[in-house]
Amino acid sequence: MKGKFCILLCSMFVWVLCVSGQRHWTVADGLPTGEVQQIVELPNGRMLVNCEGVFCLSNGHSFDVVSCNQILAYKLSQYTNRYGQLWEGDSILWLRDFYRIYRFDAHQYRFVKTDEDGSGIPFLKTVLADKADTPQPTAQQQHVIDSLHIHDATVAITDRQGGLWIGTRTNGIVYQPPHRTKPMIHTGNDPLIGQARSASLRNGQTMFVIQIDDDRQLRCDSLSHLAYAQSDHTTIPLNEKLPALNQYRHMVGACPLDEEWVAVYTQNGAFLLDTKADTLAPFPHAYEIECYSSKYNCMLKDHKGTLWVGTQNGLFKMEEVKGKGTKSEKYKTPDRIEGLTNNCIRSLVTDADGHVWTGTSYGISRITPTVVNLGVDDGIPAKPMMDCAALLLTDKRLVFAAGGGLAVSFRPDEQLGEEKPLPVVITNITINGETVESSTLSLLGNLSYKQNDLSFQFSTLNYATPSHDRYRYRIRNLESEWNTCSDGGGQCTAIYRALPPGDYTFEVQAATASSEWGTVTTFQFAIRPPWWLTWWMKTAYGLATILMIVGLISVYLQKKKAKLRRENDARVNHLFELREEARHQFAESANISPDKIAINAEEEKLVSQMLKAIEAHIDNEQYNADLLARDVAMSRASLYKKLQNMLGITPTDFIRKVRLKRAAQLLTESQLSINEIATHVGFATARNFSSSFKKIFGVTPSEYRNREENAKKTHN
Repeated sequence: MKGKFCILLCSMFVWVLCVSGQRHWTVADGLPTGEVQQIVELPNGRMLVNCEGVFCLSNGHSFDVVSCNQILAYKLSQYTNRYGQLWEGDSILWLRDFYRIYRFDAHQYRFVKTDEDGSGIPFLKTVLADKADTPQPTAQQQHVIDSLHIHDATVAITDRQGGLWIGTRTNGIVYQPPHRTKPMIHTGNDPLIGQARSASLRNGQTMFVIQIDDDRQLRCDSLSHLAYAQSDHTTIPLNEKLPALNQYRHMVGACPLDEEWVAVYTQNGAFLLDTKADTLAPFPHAYEIECYSSKYNCMLKDHKGTLWVGTQNGLFKMEEVKGKGTKSEKYKTPDRIEGLTNNCIRSLVTDADGHVWTGTSYGISRITPTVVNLGVDDGIPAKPMMDCAALLLTDKRLVFAAGGGLAVSFRPDEQLGEEKPLPVVITNITINGETVESSTLSLLGNLSYKQNDLSFQFSTLNYATPSHDRYRYRIRNLESEWNTCSDGGGQCTAIYRALPPGDYTFEVQAATASSEWGTVTTFQFAIRPPWWLTWWMKTAYGLATILMIVGLISVYLQKKKAKLRRENDARVNHLFELREEARHQFAESANISPDKIAINAEEEKLVSQMLKAIEAHIDNEQYNADLLARDVAMSRASLYKKLQNMLGITPTDFIRKVRLKRAAQLLTESQLSINEIATHVGFATARNFSSSFKKIFGVTPSEYRNREENAKKTHN
């Protein structure tokens, strides 16, 4: 019996905490033990907690143990005072724990060793050992502790947000949020409960009543029958006029859209009723909605004309489009609202400012202008809200009926108030599935290319209303758009897989329900490339590639040069053969035939032109290659190249050979002397003529004439 009483007492204590907006952390939330001996707030808002000599850090919703080796402590054997603290600047925290003094780095979240010689310790002995025990709760704090019936409190401190942290001897930490207006919880026979339950115009056995005009009401007196109630107290059943109504069962409610159309929603679908023509029309975009759930729980048309549809599995927003045909065509494709306390939508209502609110199976959410969730942290009972049981009172309070005979009422402006975003703190980093200790977060440098799966946990450390916080994050230069998230537990996580090597900056911001985005918190890190992708290896790859390309080009050029050399050799040999044949023709006849020298028609024409030009100036010893090039309309270089390709000789050699061939003809056909012949063919001296002639014909001019005369005599 005593055990059952204790269980009941603990249950009541936890329920009081829930409905009052308080939070409670125990060993289930990461505390090493239930006995809390010290609580210290760090400069960034994280809480350092000492549980029987084991230290842990808050991360927004739970606690992580901080490694602390006893060799890091400075022993105080002569002192017995238990606990105390002293700040050295804003980064070093000295902690007194029974017979030891610890030195804690609040920026790197780790304990550091004191000086070997105990430098500065004598001063700390006096302050920490004699005077700096954990202060006793103030009168105001003690009043809160007493009001919560906490009889085993060990320490109490107020954080930067005004919240009260109460450490207990056996039950962990109780957190009392800063003072703000709490929702009122109504129980028993409170008239507001029944008023909220009838907010959808339910009355006794009547499911709903909608005023159509001055003379008619649309009534649903059973789960499946609609009728018009007229001013003369007569009723006109609609099921008889509209047999299609019989397919709908369990009618839940109706929502007037304008003076003509009414949306009627049931547990197996929805439809539109034309109250002037008494006809039915399909509910707009029913397919998109009913792919999630065909069970409609509530509907609401707000002051902007937007239609809100609550189902068993989702809330949908349908914006009105002006100037279209039938009512079923006047709504855009519905958007499913994400980030609610729960997707089972029980009720919808607008507040005095026109903002839309919904009650779900777990809590209450404000939808416009932004989604804000209210749960047990805000004093909302941990009970599902009731169907169609929400209303706005004349004093601007909202009322939601909940299960178990409860109702909650609050003023939205007082409940949310004006909140400022808190800075975001990165509380944990996971690399390849392994959590990095909080003490080493700030020591992370370059990561290897294999350490490329990272997740970041972050929090505003908003212990009072974590469900109001919204986050957005990205990795700069990797993502252009922000990623958003919200977590009523007080902490969110960003996950990145298979990051390529590079330098990164992780950015995260937070905002509350009514504030703009706050300051950006950044974390820089780098992922080193593998050795085969380092800059020096890339340089080596580049040099090797260049050398390979140069080698390939060199081989190609050598092969091409060899090919050209072979082709040139073949051409030269061919030309040499042609030249030898031409020389032979010259030796046999004094006449030079171009067709014997030229290779093709074009070259034959060129040779003919050259022969004609030389013949015209045969006796002019000044006629040279430049004049020949002029006469055939070519540059000397082009003429030189052409003759080299055709005969393998220079223009000067060609002129000389033509002169000598003409000389050979004169030696056999004329009685001119050798000196006269030399002058006639353009040689300045007979000696030069004789030397040049012998090089071509192998004999002197005299010998050539004698040989030819003897040949004639022999022939005759």
